Amino acid sequence: MTKTKKSLPAILLCGHGSRSTEAATEFQCLTDKVQKKMPAHHVTGGFLEFNQPTIKDALQKIYDQGIKEIIVQPVTLYNAGHTKKDIPEILALFQKNHPDVQLHYGLSLGLGPSVIKTAVNAVESVMPDGDREDFKLLVVGRGAKDRAISDQTIKLCQKLHENLAFGDSRYCYSFENTPLLNSALGQAALSHYHHVVILPFLLFSGRLLSDIRAEVDIAAQKYPAFTFHKAPHLGPHDFIADAVFDRIKDAMPQCF
Repeated sequence: MTKTKKSLPAILLCGHGSRSTEAATEFQCLTDKVQKKMPAHHVTGGFLEFNQPTIKDALQKIYDQGIKEIIVQPVTLYNAGHTKKDIPEILALFQKNHPDVQLHYGLSLGLGPSVIKTAVNAVESVMPDGDREDFKLLVVGRGAKDRAISDQTIKLCQKLHENLAFGDSRYCYSFENTPLLNSALGQAALSHYHHVVILPFLLFSGRLLSDIRAEVDIAAQKYPAFTFHKAPHLGPHDFIADAVFDRIKDAMPQCF
């Protein structure tokens, strides 16, 4: 017997949400790419705040369609407060009110091979021709009190240095941790590297991305002898869709 979408688990992708309309568009683009990877399943998205539907409402809509098994996949780079506390609390309440539903919760994306590939592509997309020894990379993490989150930026920087073989690769943060981005840009301008590539370690557009780009623009005006290349954030890249798909399979391997 051929299984239908109602007899297969639905997939709920969970995002934080943003006031940026561009971020919402990117999230929908990623959702569409995941749907194409698994056409037999019902794939939709929900948000913690700012955008609609909320995670709770998205769960209810899936349930009302008669689907009683749902794989809930956080679309986040870090295993932070939202993935460890906020989303699980929503799921626990929904489970309590709907005892016949089966929920399977996936892991954050982390630094799997597909995420690394996306970061490499982002850096290479803004690189002019030249000796890679003449390039310096700055990986900009979001910053956090949780050491595991800040360490993820350091690990990405190490992975990219191995893959790209730049003259130098450094990490910095947009807030909370040190070194901060403005300090790292100043240090880069004092170095002998003529090209500085800045990679925002962010999934989607929003205020943090705008702040990072503005900080780089200020540095470019302050240090005109150096060329600062603004790499894109990771975004709804095909490799990120692969990373999401891999986490979904990990959450319920028997379905794939």
